[in-house]
Amino acid sequence: MTLADKVSVAGMGCVCACGNTPAAAFEGALNGNALFALPAGRVESTYTAKYPVFMVPPDEYAQKPTDITFSQFFFIKAALQAFEQAGISPQQLNAKRVGVIVGASVHPSFHCFKVYRHWKTDKLAEADYTALKNYLASPLAQWVSRYFGFEGPFQTVATACASGTDAIGLAKNWIETGLCDVVLCGGTDEVTQSPYVGFIRLLVSSAQRCRPFCKTRTGINIGEGAAALLLTNAQTAKQLNLPCQGYVLGYGNACDGFHPTAPDPKGTGLQKALSFALQDAGKCADDIAFINAHGTASQANDSAESMAFNTILPGVPVWGSKGVTGHTLGAAGAVEAVLSLQALNQRLVPATVGFTTPDEALHLVPTTQNISITKRFAVSDSLAFGGCNAAIVLGAADVA
Repeated sequence: MTLADKVSVAGMGCVCACGNTPAAAFEGALNGNALFALPAGRVESTYTAKYPVFMVPPDEYAQKPTDITFSQFFFIKAALQAFEQAGISPQQLNAKRVGVIVGASVHPSFHCFKVYRHWKTDKLAEADYTALKNYLASPLAQWVSRYFGFEGPFQTVATACASGTDAIGLAKNWIETGLCDVVLCGGTDEVTQSPYVGFIRLLVSSAQRCRPFCKTRTGINIGEGAAALLLTNAQTAKQLNLPCQGYVLGYGNACDGFHPTAPDPKGTGLQKALSFALQDAGKCADDIAFINAHGTASQANDSAESMAFNTILPGVPVWGSKGVTGHTLGAAGAVEAVLSLQALNQRLVPATVGFTTPDEALHLVPTTQNISITKRFAVSDSLAFGGCNAAIVLGAADVA
């Protein structure tokens, strides 16, 4: 199979703290600008005076309908951007087999927190029962599929913080196996009380802006947002005269089975996921321009990830993009895939915002300035609770 036969990205969209489109988000990554603020207006917690988060600017969701969640709203905005970039409407795909895969962590798991709180205090109202029934009857990917009028398969992926990467990898597989001609995929998540308080109580949240791979790193900042990619097979791209923003060439997934929330210190599962993705893409370390790392700036995560990179992709430049997006949880892998494709197509990898001091124990120094690249392939990886590890290999638009 030649590159011309591979799964291509016809369009992509992104909404996050550093920008409301792929181009704006990448510009934010280059200059370090992002909305990093206290979530007092969105989260009810005694911690909100201490722990800022990376948030989508309020003017981006001022028009959100009251009957949908922020996660739904963010993903629809990103998806509409993807269709616009592809130069096609959802209705024009009616004759094609269109699938939907959406990765999320907060939305599938914690969307009914208010109902739970009312139940615990014996204050359940009729509206709570209605909200719970609606939630159970409409999984996220199914809701997105219905929103756009698609009739193909749909799947909500909830592999914690690897959800967005897994969604893209599974979408690639759906196209390659002939299940779908086109797949709308990506990830979405929002700042809510459960993950906000949960990470604080796990003692991994930082009151300062995160510093991926830095010796002085003190923990993560959660974030929110969404990214969507419209993947297609070569025949459909040609028939509909769709543009190409890049390629999804390889996908790997593996589980540590080490701890419910901590990664294997040796990065064993991630090493396997990276190896599987490279093998699937037919690429090796020498082909890769950069790695967009998970890089949460927690002690354990950055250490395990560095070990995996030094073993599987030695010498490949590493970019930690969470310094401008925060940890967008289930959306992280999708947001980082969009940023990685932007970097490949612009031949420029941003500096790792927040990094100042090398950590000798990691044997890894991420990008300290914006660097030009000539190689046309990149790796983006995700680590998650439950020992989930996922990686994808991406190709620039001009590699075919």
